[in-house]
Amino acid sequence: MAKKVYIIILNWNGLNDTLECLDSVYRLNYPHFEVIVVDNGSSDGSVVNIGTKFPQVILIENNKNLGYTGGNNIGMRHALELGGDYVWLLNNDTVVMPDTLAKLVHEAEKYPETGLVSPVVRYYDNPDKVQFEGSYVEFATFSLNHVLDRNELNNKQVQRNLLVWGTALLIKRSVIESIGYLSDKYFAYAEDTDYCLRARRKNFRVKVRLDASILHKVSRSIGKKSPAQVFLRTRNAYFVWSDNVPGVRRFFVPSHYVGMVINHARLLLEENNENGFDACLNGFWAALKGRGGAYDPTIIIPLWLKAVFSFFVTWHPYFWINLFKCNMRSMALAACRRTGLI
Repeated sequence: MAKKVYIIILNWNGLNDTLECLDSVYRLNYPHFEVIVVDNGSSDGSVVNIGTKFPQVILIENNKNLGYTGGNNIGMRHALELGGDYVWLLNNDTVVMPDTLAKLVHEAEKYPETGLVSPVVRYYDNPDKVQFEGSYVEFATFSLNHVLDRNELNNKQVQRNLLVWGTALLIKRSVIESIGYLSDKYFAYAEDTDYCLRARRKNFRVKVRLDASILHKVSRSIGKKSPAQVFLRTRNAYFVWSDNVPGVRRFFVPSHYVGMVINHARLLLEENNENGFDACLNGFWAALKGRGGAYDPTIIIPLWLKAVFSFFVTWHPYFWINLFKCNMRSMALAACRRTGLI
């Protein structure tokens, strides 16, 4: 008998995208699935319209926006209560291929230790172009690297540290029972990285099914480089590293993080994105204070903090970036070039 899959689609004022996503979902050739749509307090008539066009959907209505984590966690809990063997977290701004889910379940069933499986994510406007087919973490350099060549997926070190996006993430029930739900402090962005790392620590394998794919629209909910996105990405980067870096390297997280924020702030100023610069510092301050949850534009940045960061960003930023990241080799090379030694 086919494993029961509950497909969880989160909606927040994205009616047209959600309807298109559901159209594609109900063309899936997998025989045993149900759909849960979790609405995060939409004001665009989503609940009525989705319920009218797709009455077979299990529709959960929240009275406010609980973010990617809060909304999906509600759907995941409901799926497990109904006896689901798998949950498939699926962004509402995606279109799925008819055979995608069957291939993902097959991949997960092939090896008992496989807990998380993702398809290849392709661009909605350019289906021949891959947006994402995995990334991997390097704790030694505090870096997340996209897989740029499929052959990298044969590398054992990449396999051990493989991460996938939450865009279309199939999760085995045993993973949820072992590590719990998405961390609500993230609200949105990087929660999937955290979830993969947590699953890895419990010895679950993370896989990408290369012959399965979805089409994905980009940054439809919050907006690319909007203050909210900049804030969440900046803050949550600290949460990811501080929560997951193992051993003594954890002591280097704050210094590395400062260097990362300086670099991010520098790029935003180069793009004349003053609102983004302020949101970046907001996120930095929220990270240091341990404030999770939704984007909060009312956070007051201390004037001294803005002055210090403005100094770092405008006065030899690469020096400060490398200093905080303890990249002494780059600092030494820069000094030699300045003095004409090389």
